[in-house]
Amino acid sequence: MVPTVRFRVTIAILALSGGLMRTAAAHEQPPSGPTPPQKPAEIVVSGDKGYTAASADEVRHRDLSLRPRVRPGDILSVVPGLFAVQHAGGGKANQYFLRGFDADHGTDIALFVDGVPINLPSHGHGQGWLDIHFLIPELVTTLSSSKGPYLARYGDFATAGAIDIRLSDHIHESSVLVQGGSFGSARTVFMTAPELGDDWSTIVAGEASTSNGPFRNPERFRKLNVFGRATRHLGPGALSLTWMSYSGGWNASGQVPLRAIGKVPELPDEFGTMDPTEGGSTQRHQLSASYAYRRGDDDTRAVIYATRYNFALFSNFTFFARDPENGDQIAQTDGRTVAGAHWFYRRTRALGGLKLASTVGFQARHDAIQNTLHETRARKSLGTSVDAGVSQTSIGLYAEEDATLLPWLRVIAGLRVDRFDVSVRDRLERTDGAQTSGIEGATLASPKLSVVLSPAPFINMFLNYGRGFHSNDARGAVRRLDPSSPAVTLLAVADGYEAGTRLRLLDRLDIAAAVFRLDLQSETVWVGDEGTTEARGPTRRIGAELEARVKLANWIFADADATFTKATFVQNAGNANAVALAPTRTFSGGIGFKHPRGTFGSLRVRSIAARPATEDRALVADGWTVFDASLGHRFGWLEVAADVRNVLNTRWREVQFANESRLRTESAPVRDIHFTPGWPFTALVRATAYW
Repeated sequence: MVPTVRFRVTIAILALSGGLMRTAAAHEQPPSGPTPPQKPAEIVVSGDKGYTAASADEVRHRDLSLRPRVRPGDILSVVPGLFAVQHAGGGKANQYFLRGFDADHGTDIALFVDGVPINLPSHGHGQGWLDIHFLIPELVTTLSSSKGPYLARYGDFATAGAIDIRLSDHIHESSVLVQGGSFGSARTVFMTAPELGDDWSTIVAGEASTSNGPFRNPERFRKLNVFGRATRHLGPGALSLTWMSYSGGWNASGQVPLRAIGKVPELPDEFGTMDPTEGGSTQRHQLSASYAYRRGDDDTRAVIYATRYNFALFSNFTFFARDPENGDQIAQTDGRTVAGAHWFYRRTRALGGLKLASTVGFQARHDAIQNTLHETRARKSLGTSVDAGVSQTSIGLYAEEDATLLPWLRVIAGLRVDRFDVSVRDRLERTDGAQTSGIEGATLASPKLSVVLSPAPFINMFLNYGRGFHSNDARGAVRRLDPSSPAVTLLAVADGYEAGTRLRLLDRLDIAAAVFRLDLQSETVWVGDEGTTEARGPTRRIGAELEARVKLANWIFADADATFTKATFVQNAGNANAVALAPTRTFSGGIGFKHPRGTFGSLRVRSIAARPATEDRALVADGWTVFDASLGHRFGWLEVAADVRNVLNTRWREVQFANESRLRTESAPVRDIHFTPGWPFTALVRATAYW
């Protein structure tokens, strides 16, 4: 049986757009564990010398706190150039745009939470599935981003970039937040810190939310998050235990065909639906333990984790193209147990005039996966197309040397070696000679090199090279239609190059610029009629990024980020070689303030240009520009605020695809733009009590 849901224009806008300026990071944070107690002198680092690339960034809690939190993906909007958009129901993983990648649900963006990798390989719906609905945004203290494959500690999926999220080890105030507003949206968050003794830090938090969205078929998105963490301080070290649980269920309106809006009864406008039984559910439970130790020149961190995950998604991308009677709804499921570990050791020392920081690390992970694909009608199974068990194991070793050779010259050289082994058992294996079960393995060595020049205290210049990769679905890697047909490569190699500079003036203005190129051996593209992705030929992305942060006053900040990218298939088969849906230009920015008397607010803008929706450029995905705003004040123990999304009530297509579909009244499938409409004007008010 199929699991059911458990819970039923121009750059001139720059001057007006909003958000608090991200603080320039003193250094890039290591990706794991609690921070051990230290003397103040050991944690104060000045200047920007710790940056390894012009595109690296770090955002701290003060800046995050002013971002509207209508949806979990909003927290990722602080990463310059990263867009996290939503489609097919509020509980589905975001779709991500970064550096010319429509990274689908995470194929080319790696994300870690306290050192635990969140992407899911060989997922039932999309490779590298990256669902962050389990995060409670108020717990996030630091978000670090690194674009390109330049750092040795990042492995699978870190091609366009990687993100490290750090959650709180302690809180100074307990609180309860109540939020509500448009479209039946309501949210409650509580956080408290039970006392266990002087050597302990604890957090217990929970989140419950619901929303119907602006759709004629209400989303009825319900989710529940629970978080608990206890940290024991042990001299120069700290041991932390963390439990996280998430459960969510939703309905969806799917992607609607542009040609049918206002012409069929199901779609009187873009907020209708062709199949009101789409939707899904997710459950995720994770236990992790981490240890951090720092004394003198030694720094070591370790994390072990275990995750249990269940997922079901009902989708209908083509309506009646394959089955004119029952329709084309499919159900994709994924149930898995994940276990893994990450350890690293860093030693800093001085040899004569040289300053050296040597790092070695080890990562291991195992996924035991059960995947199915069913043909369904109104969530009832009509047949099974996929029923496979997947075992996937990966081991990564890395070493990095960060050497300051001269006061103005720093070199970071690294090497990473990864080994992947997969085994697939297809319970529906064909008997016509095709192979859909089997084993496959691959080993990849990835060199990294960065050079940092600092001719003056206020300027750094960077040259970066790195080899990285994303894995492909294990089922594709073992599959052969005949003995002479090669399997899809298990590891798709990416070579990245970047040159950039970062300028900081008068402790008020921070500007960064970078040009980059990334060559990817195998592009992962969307297959609408199957509701999945497939590996295609090599691609190249060439682009430029600009960032600016300015401190207008001690309590007023502004920022702006612009990206320009060209993404093409390297082997042009005469079809204009466009990478479908790859972003070409994006812009985000804003102005934000936090007055000492307690008033705070922001005005922000997000914009993405039109881009090819098909490889032959015959169909175009429209661009959009949306403004958001927030305003609030804290009165002692009480804080009140209002968040408004899409202030100008713009009509926009948040997510767009190009594929063939067939309506009941059509005699044959038609290729068309299919899209999820962006939310109209949405207002939320919230009140938070502290004690």
